[in-house]
Amino acid sequence: MAAPSARNEESAVQVWLFAPAQESPDQVRIRRVIESKARQESLAFNVRRVESIRAIGGDNPGRPFNVLKIEDARNLYMGLHRSKAVVVATTASLIRRDPSSTPVRKKQLLSLEDFVRYKAAYRLFRSPAEAERFIEPITSLAQPAMNSDVHDPRVLPLHIFDSQQEWKGLDTDAGSKKFKSTFGSGANRLDHGRREWQKPNALHGGDTLTIAGFELPRGYHWDVVRKKGAERLTTTHEVWKFSGANSYCNIYPDGYIRAGQGDHSAKRVWP
Repeated sequence: MAAPSARNEESAVQVWLFAPAQESPDQVRIRRVIESKARQESLAFNVRRVESIRAIGGDNPGRPFNVLKIEDARNLYMGLHRSKAVVVATTASLIRRDPSSTPVRKKQLLSLEDFVRYKAAYRLFRSPAEAERFIEPITSLAQPAMNSDVHDPRVLPLHIFDSQQEWKGLDTDAGSKKFKSTFGSGANRLDHGRREWQKPNALHGGDTLTIAGFELPRGYHWDVVRKKGAERLTTTHEVWKFSGANSYCNIYPDGYIRAGQGDHSAKRVWP
């Protein structure tokens, strides 16, 4: 799967709205209000439909979850690294931590709010009145510019780096310190699976990515090496397998994975 093409110019704020396939009258009204505001502000407006998936086991078998389609989760996350964005939902929405399996309990899912945290603004509208009372420009919701460097943990694709928990507070000194004490410094960290995320020897790749207006060096990525770490790695849309200790791949901030060179490359095993 190829990475999207580069967007070097400053892009306007994109609005992404996530709604159920079968909307209630209130959800229809919210969507129309937000779309109207986006059009008035000349903003790109994207509507995506979440799927209702029932848990097959766990504590609440049969419980329905509103889950983003795999391709929508991928495209959203890559899009957030190419333009400023505001993500709006009319229902609580979730993302699969492992796209190859059917979730059996909520801990196998990540909230849409946590998925886009640090990368874009998020707003859940629960009633038409709430949406209609929102009279500020949609652009006022946009994530403040991040003034930092490539070693800031907010640059990481956190859902890949740590697939077990959400990291709130990384925009505070306390949160950043806790992250560093858990995973190590920016130049060479161990992820939740104890794989090494190393500073790249060279930058390659055609994209110049941005995070909340912070521009990364063109082709910036991490060399992720298994060493003594876990064999299996998941993204929102792929599953990769690391074989020996020196097995590796390149992981980019937008979640794109490039296979390594030669016999030591990690392999994509799903899809």
